Amino acid sequence: MTKETTLDTADTSLRVAPRKPRLALMGEFSAGKSTLSKLLLGGAPMPVRVTATRLPPVWLSKGADSAVAVRHDGTETPCDIAALDEVSVEDTRYIRLYNPSETLDICDLIDMPGISDPNLSTEAMLSLVDDIDCVVWCTPATQAWRQSEAAMWERIKDRTNGDTILLVTQADKLRNDRDTARMLARVRKETEGLFKAVYPISILKALDSGDDEAKWQASGAAEFVDHLVEMLLNPSSSATQQAPHYTPPNASSDMARSDDADETSLALAGSDDDETASDPGIVPKRVRRVRTELRGRRTRPGADL
Repeated sequence: MTKETTLDTADTSLRVAPRKPRLALMGEFSAGKSTLSKLLLGGAPMPVRVTATRLPPVWLSKGADSAVAVRHDGTETPCDIAALDEVSVEDTRYIRLYNPSETLDICDLIDMPGISDPNLSTEAMLSLVDDIDCVVWCTPATQAWRQSEAAMWERIKDRTNGDTILLVTQADKLRNDRDTARMLARVRKETEGLFKAVYPISILKALDSGDDEAKWQASGAAEFVDHLVEMLLNPSSSATQQAPHYTPPNASSDMARSDDADETSLALAGSDDDETASDPGIVPKRVRRVRTELRGRRTRPGADL
């Protein structure tokens, strides 16, 4: 990933460890962001009842399950994960949620509220954008890339490191392959130069694929996940060369070492924002494949992970 930065002084050298990239999931309300977080984390980070409510941004980091509400003045208040819906949206800048998922070994994940939600302040939400590196913008296939999304992205895109993906969710809701091709042609034309890639995906089909590689490929998840892993392991910006990642007091010794991305993998499972699905847990074949890729990088000449 990013090399360490060495700061030489008169009597010592101070090494600033690279922090993990921060990946934000963004888009309009019910575009599939919470589902995607479940897919990437290998399970729901919050109770189903909570995910159906309006919340401020949720910043997920590696650690034992716990949560704090971070107010606009920086003060923190511990909160019950099962009662996050009781957190004041107006008074809270974001919720810091700790979760033991292996995915959080290689990034922090920020689940942003829907930009079209009238109960949330757009400016308050945007105040967190400067803390973000990579972005996956979710847009539903049946109403892909609306004018409101384009207008909001125009305000955000230059404040990211350029590692951005447009994910067209709920692709299975389109009637046929021809409709899908037409939609993708339009979206790619309208977003040319705005994202590094555009991928259609059916998250529910990805979740239901189990160990069936053909179904996993057909869901559209394979190419997207491969690109996402590559993007997180090799971020474009030097913004990750900052202070060591904060380790929560309740983190175990294994979690405290979670900045070592070599030993990690992506766990994949979950359900959709507006649909119901089972939670099959980690998908073994995919986990092994990603872990093999990560370990293989360490043996390549010049690899710097």
